[in-house]
Amino acid sequence: MAGQRIRIRLKAYDHRVIDQSARDIADTVKRTGARVAGPIPLPTRIERFTVQRSPHADKKSQETFEQRTTSG
Repeated sequence: MAGQRIRIRLKAYDHRVIDQSARDIADTVKRTGARVAGPIPLPTRIERFTVQRSPHADKKSQETFEQRTTSG
């Protein structure tokens, strides 16, 4: 059984849920006697959207929104 690995990628909107789930999984794995390496945080993907404030005029007046997703 040497050389076997398992990788688990968790996704959630609330970081507390991910932290608790990772802690539960790591505790369960440690109880079985396996070696645990992690949790390793994945990079944050940032999506930016730029929209005009006015529907018809004033091109220079814009707003930028961003959505951050912690996943790889």
